[in-house]
Amino acid sequence: MSTSTQIPLCDRGAFKIKEAAVYLGVSVSQVRRYVRRRLITRLPAVRHVIIAKAECDRFLREQTDIAKLAA
Repeated sequence: MSTSTQIPLCDRGAFKIKEAAVYLGVSVSQVRRYVRRRLITRLPAVRHVIIAKAECDRFLREQTDIAKLAA
């Protein structure tokens, strides 16, 4: 019998689309739009869409900076 331990999202190095959506606080379709518009870069040469945590953090920082400038 195997027991599976889940690693918290904040401790992961990369996310699947659904996990990235939770981490970013947006919908799965919104993450797909970000990837399609190249606002978020997916990891290359992977069959499934995988997004590095560092890329999500960069995106969040940029969005925060844009919001501060607009205020």
